[in-house]
Amino acid sequence: MDRYRPLKTNATSTSVMLIDTHVEASQLLENAIFRIGTGTGLLEALTSVTFKNVGEADFFRLISSAYIPLQEGLELLEQFHSKSTKK
Repeated sequence: MDRYRPLKTNATSTSVMLIDTHVEASQLLENAIFRIGTGTGLLEALTSVTFKNVGEADFFRLISSAYIPLQEGLELLEQFHSKSTKK
């Protein structure tokens, strides 16, 4: 397995954002919890907002602001799971 696993949320064809697969499982879990908390916190805040005149560009920014940390948190959890089941 390669040491560095690219995230699916990279904005370019060259992977810049990577997961270090050799870090401690606790670090993967801590970062996953942080990212998932960030994404869900944004979604919780959005439940009290009305979207009467939201443009397409604004809607995309809101969605991607929640999607990116949730997707990265999922990928960190997948790496955590992979690491913890190999023991």
